[in-house]
Amino acid sequence: MAAKGINANRHTPASLDISANKSHKQIHTVLASANFEYLGQIALLARNAGDGSSASGVTCAIDKGSFTYGMKNLVLNVAFSDDVHWIARILKAPVDPSYTRQHEVAMLSEIATMKTLKSRTTIPVPEVFAFDVSPSNKFGFPYVLLECLKGKTLESTMAQQVPANYKQHVASQMADVLYQLENLTLDRLGRIWCGENCDEPPRIIPWLPSDGYLATPRVQTSLEWFYEYRQKQNRQALKGHADDQEWRAACWILKQATSHIIIEDRLHGPFPLCHFDLHYGNLLFDDEYNLTGVLDWEGAATAPLERLAVSPEFITFPGISDEKNQVILDFRATVRDFLQELVSKSEQTTPTKKRKTTLSMILGSRQADITHRCTYSRPYRAIWDGQMVAKLIYGDHVSWEQLVAAYGGVQYYNH
Repeated sequence: MAAKGINANRHTPASLDISANKSHKQIHTVLASANFEYLGQIALLARNAGDGSSASGVTCAIDKGSFTYGMKNLVLNVAFSDDVHWIARILKAPVDPSYTRQHEVAMLSEIATMKTLKSRTTIPVPEVFAFDVSPSNKFGFPYVLLECLKGKTLESTMAQQVPANYKQHVASQMADVLYQLENLTLDRLGRIWCGENCDEPPRIIPWLPSDGYLATPRVQTSLEWFYEYRQKQNRQALKGHADDQEWRAACWILKQATSHIIIEDRLHGPFPLCHFDLHYGNLLFDDEYNLTGVLDWEGAATAPLERLAVSPEFITFPGISDEKNQVILDFRATVRDFLQELVSKSEQTTPTKKRKTTLSMILGSRQADITHRCTYSRPYRAIWDGQMVAKLIYGDHVSWEQLVAAYGGVQYYNH
């Protein structure tokens, strides 16, 4: 989510270049045409419904002179006269009429996800106060009114930026978030849905619109989930490299790697809620490195447990020094140790005869590294990821040249 605190990376209308910048032009359109008086009324109604503030004469102002924005959203500060601050997150990008329902469902699923997290975990997510996802509403644009969480994002990974005397504290909090997500499970793979008003018990709807927006998803195993994801990525990767033997070999390796990812006792779930981009850019901390917010739940869904172990906070990088990579490995090991402590405490209070594989068992493993390279990727990086995965699977026993010679001529297929 674009909101990262009231004062983060603020912009003004004067800084917009509407003649050359498409995003700036969209922002200008919102600021010039949206009914902000109406949005202020909605904010007051929502505030009154929550705590009866109108009885005390509280007023509301939305500051159009200072804002943040991302690819899709414009974020404004909603200031109440009693020093309470909310966030107005507005979809600034025009919605193609043929995709209106797709956008509405996506926004409602994100809201449902945050509401579910708020009610079932202690993960610090913004409270949702009001929303209208229709592009034809009285305000003029889809919007969500949210709690403004205090804190700021880090400028680099936690392992690299957090001071040594706070590392244990931050690792413990990261482990707690992962543990709560691991235990917030549902029986199917897909997005969370709580109805059009986001006030119903959560259920799962399909990830892809082609499967029916609100249909009950087909039963799917973790193996199918990883395989279908990889096939989609491979098709994209080979669009411009169909006759390149190295690209063919890389895509073959990435597809075959699925068998190295799967945990057998988790094949049929249950499936935890997964934040697919859990890293420093979406985490808020105060000056004492207390975690104050986990942001950007757009696109969150239930996923195989193996995918929950994937984060750029836990992966090493070939392009940096061994010393810097060791800092990452040490931080990852500390998070894993805290995770195992949480599992052990749970087993003491609720003993079970046979516990399935837990996140603490796979975090930082070779299996998790393979999962990362196969899923936290982009089609244009397929050849690089294929080489990395080949090294993880075959070590020095098989060279890249041998793999290209063996599999570079394989015709790509879609099944």
